[in-house]
Amino acid sequence: MIIQKKAHAKINLYLKISDKRPDGYHNIYTTMQKISLCDDITIKISAGASDINITCSNLSENIPADNTNTAYKAAESFFLRAGVNGVDLDIAIKKNIPAQSGLGGGSSDAAAVLLGLNEYFGHILPENVLLEIAAAIGADVPFFVKNVNCAACGGIGEIVTPVETDLPGPYCLIAKPAYNISTKQAYEDFDRYNNSAQPRPPSGIYNDFEGLIFSRNGDMEKIKSIILKYGAKAAGLSGSGPALFGIFGVLSGAQRCAGALKLMDGVEFCDIFDFLY
Repeated sequence: MIIQKKAHAKINLYLKISDKRPDGYHNIYTTMQKISLCDDITIKISAGASDINITCSNLSENIPADNTNTAYKAAESFFLRAGVNGVDLDIAIKKNIPAQSGLGGGSSDAAAVLLGLNEYFGHILPENVLLEIAAAIGADVPFFVKNVNCAACGGIGEIVTPVETDLPGPYCLIAKPAYNISTKQAYEDFDRYNNSAQPRPPSGIYNDFEGLIFSRNGDMEKIKSIILKYGAKAAGLSGSGPALFGIFGVLSGAQRCAGALKLMDGVEFCDIFDFLY
């Protein structure tokens, strides 16, 4: 049996970091929005000894293919909680979402595996159990498990409330510099260098990580300024970065911007996507 799923990327329209919890995670308030950029997940299910095998295209040091991969963790946790035995999984991940970019690729992969397996086994686990599994894997995974296009998320990300947004345009340009930022390192740096005077508005496009990350990476502010120069209605950092997004009302403006950014030294990835509604 073969299951195929799309694992969509997200952007954070808003991200405010609150207190650090005893378990080491941070309470956050964020608004996440899915975009059409996605990884392709293929799960082959066969009789066996409950082995899980991960293969991944565009494999790099940032995308493990062992039991540290989020898709592996999702499958392993599903087997345990659902009491499933005697099944082998071959999970093939075609990576299109840049790794360690703040776009939620690994989290979305994990959610796609959880949802795909739960569908195959007749929805053996209720949503609240899937969300528990998701939260244990990573803070963004519950949003993807909830399977909505936009949501306000609280706690460490496990409190997911679907919302509707009035975006200022239908086109989302994504630009990623040629370096990566791990979520763990981003939060550690935020704790170490957090400036409590940094403004934290209650709404609009905003990200608590932006000031710190921009101060350390000179290309970031330049990329954002180019996005705005070409007519983006709004622009910001997604997640813990380093991917930046621009929201465009006119496709031609987004295309001109993408053309300019692709010529810029240090830009590794740049393309235009749709928002999912």
